[in-house]
Amino acid sequence: MDRVSSYKIWGLAWPMILSHISQPMLGLVDIAVLGHLNSPNYLASVALGTTIIGFIYWCFGFLRMGTTANTAIAFGSQQANILITVLWQAMALATLLAGLIILLQKLLFNLGLWALEIPHDINSSTLSYLEIRLYSTPAALMNYVIAGWFVGQQRPKIALLCVIACNGTNIILDIIFVIGFGLHSDGVAWATVIAEYSSFLLGLAIIYRQQGMDLQSIPLARLFHWKAITKLAKQNTYLFLRTLLLLLTMAFMTKQSTAFGIETLAANTIILQLAMLVAFGLDGFANAAESLTGEAIGAKSEAKLKLAIRGTGEMTVLVSLLFLGFFILTKPLLIGLMTSQAEILVIANEYFYFIYLFCIIGCWSFWLDGVFIGAARFKPMMITMLISSLFFISCWWFLQSWQNKGLWIAYMVFLATRGLSLAVISYCYSQSQAWYKST
Repeated sequence: MDRVSSYKIWGLAWPMILSHISQPMLGLVDIAVLGHLNSPNYLASVALGTTIIGFIYWCFGFLRMGTTANTAIAFGSQQANILITVLWQAMALATLLAGLIILLQKLLFNLGLWALEIPHDINSSTLSYLEIRLYSTPAALMNYVIAGWFVGQQRPKIALLCVIACNGTNIILDIIFVIGFGLHSDGVAWATVIAEYSSFLLGLAIIYRQQGMDLQSIPLARLFHWKAITKLAKQNTYLFLRTLLLLLTMAFMTKQSTAFGIETLAANTIILQLAMLVAFGLDGFANAAESLTGEAIGAKSEAKLKLAIRGTGEMTVLVSLLFLGFFILTKPLLIGLMTSQAEILVIANEYFYFIYLFCIIGCWSFWLDGVFIGAARFKPMMITMLISSLFFISCWWFLQSWQNKGLWIAYMVFLATRGLSLAVISYCYSQSQAWYKST
């Protein structure tokens, strides 16, 4: 890979890596603020409420992925009018979905409270947190769209700026509302709502400043074109099902870990948190793959496409190996920092090698997800996720007697199946030049 393309990939990746890593950092601030109050119920309410609302929002993460893909392809084909159309179509869809979430709020929240088996003494405070967070739904979904639009145009620094504005505002308001006004868990919820809208308004201001858009610039004829609406609905259905399968797989991991005891759950949580750190890092290169692949396909340039796929793949593997080396060298320190309880230390040490396997096996699926998203090939992503989930459940079924080890092996099989199936389809597409065929 030539050096120029290497620098370009790094330039696209690092803002998104920082953006992804900032999310768990915000959670740590919430913990630090609430953890010093006179009751653990406030922290528990936010933790459980965040899990429920996060699951709901993540189901609609396709807004970011679909917008990135369609924007990148329009960017590569140098069609400015289509860029604007993609933005407004995605915003219209986000508005519709936000209204649907608000309409079904009682059903969604009750399902979440039931699924997590939330104790009665924190049920009301958790529900109060959720009801406040609901006000942020339109902004949260719009922020997915805006981030995807900027990433698709290879402007990830603007997406990072919006995330920094959101998280910075959230941290400041956490302190003001919780410590200053004594609003407890409700204060954390209101801080997040205001922060989401701050980020949304900043994104809109940047778009307006750079594009000079107003209501008269909305391409109504193209916005409500039936063929375009049908294509968008099909794309997002595939992405929604793919994301839902992924979330259900991770939820199954957590639920089964709970069945093995609180110590095993804690140890698995430590390993999964480290795995998420790897995923956040590698997702930056997946985002680079999205924008570069989409640009190459929009420009119908086979040379650019090969360079995008190969270049982002090499970078992904390199960074994954760096993570592997880091975990091997710092294993005792990392586990010791996360817990001092002897039982958890023993279990975490016993299963820590699965984080090594995660680095080796997981990187392929993260990278190829980016390639397929950039190419707007969402149906294969949904199919391979379904196949991988079935392999996961089947493997777990046969290895139940191995308990936690069987669960982790099943998860590794899930990752391997995702990567291998996407690799096979990618090879077939490259051989038949199917990347350029309309979807």
